[in-house]
Amino acid sequence: MKIVGVLHGARTGKVSLTGVGVTIGLIAIGVTLAATGRLIGEEFDRSRAMRQAVEQSFERRARLQTVLSTHQDIEIGQRGYVLTGNKSFLEPYSSATARIERSVADLETALGADFPLRGDLSMLRALSMKKLRFANQTILLEDQGRRGEAVALIADGKGKSLMDGIRAVIGRMDRLEREQLDSRLALSNQASGKAQWLSIALQSVLLLLVALASLIIGRNLIVKRAVLRRVQDLNARQAAIFDAAKDGIIVLNSSGSIESLNPAAAALYGYAPDELIRRDVGTLFEVAPDRGLIETFLKRMQAGGRSESGYIQEFWGKRKDGSTFPGDVAVSPVQLADSVKYVAIIRDITERKQVEQMKTEFVSTVSHELRTPLTSIAGSLGLLAGGAAGTLPAPAARLVTVARNNSQRLIRLVNDILDVEKIESGKMDFDVRPVALRGLLEQVVEANRGFAAQHQVKMELEEVAPGARVMADSDRLAQVVTNLISNAAKFSPPEAPVLIRVSPLDRRYRISVADRGPGIPEAFEARMFDKFAQADSSDARQKGGTGLGLSIVREIVTGLAGTVTLEHRDGGGAIFHVDLPMAPEAAHDATGLGDDDGLPCILHIEDDPDVLRVAARAFEGRAHVQAAQSLSEARAVLAATDIDVVVLDLGLPDGSGLDLLKELRLRSGGAPGIVIFSAEEPGPHSTAEADAVLTKCSATLDQLVQTAIRLSARPADERKVA
Repeated sequence: MKIVGVLHGARTGKVSLTGVGVTIGLIAIGVTLAATGRLIGEEFDRSRAMRQAVEQSFERRARLQTVLSTHQDIEIGQRGYVLTGNKSFLEPYSSATARIERSVADLETALGADFPLRGDLSMLRALSMKKLRFANQTILLEDQGRRGEAVALIADGKGKSLMDGIRAVIGRMDRLEREQLDSRLALSNQASGKAQWLSIALQSVLLLLVALASLIIGRNLIVKRAVLRRVQDLNARQAAIFDAAKDGIIVLNSSGSIESLNPAAAALYGYAPDELIRRDVGTLFEVAPDRGLIETFLKRMQAGGRSESGYIQEFWGKRKDGSTFPGDVAVSPVQLADSVKYVAIIRDITERKQVEQMKTEFVSTVSHELRTPLTSIAGSLGLLAGGAAGTLPAPAARLVTVARNNSQRLIRLVNDILDVEKIESGKMDFDVRPVALRGLLEQVVEANRGFAAQHQVKMELEEVAPGARVMADSDRLAQVVTNLISNAAKFSPPEAPVLIRVSPLDRRYRISVADRGPGIPEAFEARMFDKFAQADSSDARQKGGTGLGLSIVREIVTGLAGTVTLEHRDGGGAIFHVDLPMAPEAAHDATGLGDDDGLPCILHIEDDPDVLRVAARAFEGRAHVQAAQSLSEARAVLAATDIDVVVLDLGLPDGSGLDLLKELRLRSGGAPGIVIFSAEEPGPHSTAEADAVLTKCSATLDQLVQTAIRLSARPADERKVA
């Protein structure tokens, strides 16, 4: 029993010793962990204090630089004004004097009460006041016209001496601040070294914990290295893109100052990259925005999120040498962890503008060089087809018909191209007046019967209420309906009707053009109003057309404050609806025709003899026509003959027809009716002065005759006067 008891006691003692060892180990681990935690805490506190010290030091040095920069602005503004007398040089001076006191006060607050060189701060205040008084004195002398005295004061060197003193004081403060920061960094590094050795000692006691920590840290380092490599690769790619981009890229801060730019931006403006850093982006504009406008724009972009990102605007940039260029700029905000930056992408669009100018000049050439001969050709062929030269043999009649149809097709193509150009350039003007739909639609249907006959379709105009009037440009509205009828006729099966209907809506009238063609595929509806869009290109080539008709229809209807929509027709086909605002009840019918049996006297002023001959044949039996090929001939005819209507071309050998238009409106005894019939597009003022405006190719000779006859039937007092 004793032996057993001893053995049991021994075993119990071992257990006790083991428990004590475990307890001691746990206590040792706890103490070690506590010491390690305290060490880590002290290191964090030291790092935090060091970071605060660095930030405080940077803030102090920044305040010092602000004070120095403010005094430099005062000196620059003062000297610029005294030397040039230009008050614009006082802008930096006025701005600097307004904030000098505040900048010194901010510096004093940033330095704190324990700053060793408090005496230097007092000296800086004294020098600042002297510098400000000296600047005020020279500016006052300049304001009093005593520039010589002001220049002498500056040349005396007192201002420079004061500025050198300010620089010296600020330099001492800056050096002291750097030395203090370096000293604190050294002490911090020394303390960190001691902490490192103590940490190693603690880690050697707890080898298992160190091993575990090493494993965790090792894994973390692997992850960090992988992330770092990805970040470095991303930065390298972005830097390569940034430097190699052909467009100028500028990075701005929230106040509109340039923080960085790529070589393309520097080359675009003619600066070295370093010259633009920290400068206001307004420097790069031909007309710099007022201070604060750029900041407001950037803040609005930040508040609006990404909805305005990449919005492109045109502007005029200004290079270093003073030359200007047109450009596109797109600004996008970039949200960083602690701030927002803005990336501006700038592109020189000089070449694009030149191309647009060439395009405009080409269109102008087309307008002048094609419309006039096409008018002569189409008119001549129309007269031949109508029997003006007698009955033609059947083969010749067929050839004339073919030529006439193709000339009309060419006219439509030229007109479509010119209309698209006017739409894109914003130069399509509208002479909006009350228009009676009945008369206008009857004219359009009659004018398109020949086209419908070519495609073997019938046009049916339902009865239109006599009082149906809309606010529109009669010529443009006729063009819209013509395009819709043409489109319907081309795609309708033979002998199928094209129906034109007018329906009253709430304060609107709806013009509907319905066909029995294949309709518009649903996949094509989203882009059917786009330029050059065609549902089936191969079929469109068989039917003819450029894909511009519906695009022009939409733009014209939109310009007339209306809408155009598509409806699928039961049984096949499509219906296009054009909705336009109603005209007031008391409005005058702009399309009413005259009904005068007499033969009026018409003066046709045109420099192209072919157009004169063709137009004269068109007027035969309906009016007496006198021709004039220049302004001088026209004035002679007007002086000797009573003219009822003048048909006026704008481009004449000895001047512009607009000059004669002004003279006619100022004539005493009533001016004749005036119809502008030209390949040029007159401006809105000229349109308002004339009684009617017809464009060659767009208007037929029949329309010219009807317009002139209708105008001649009006009393003189109903015609326009200046």
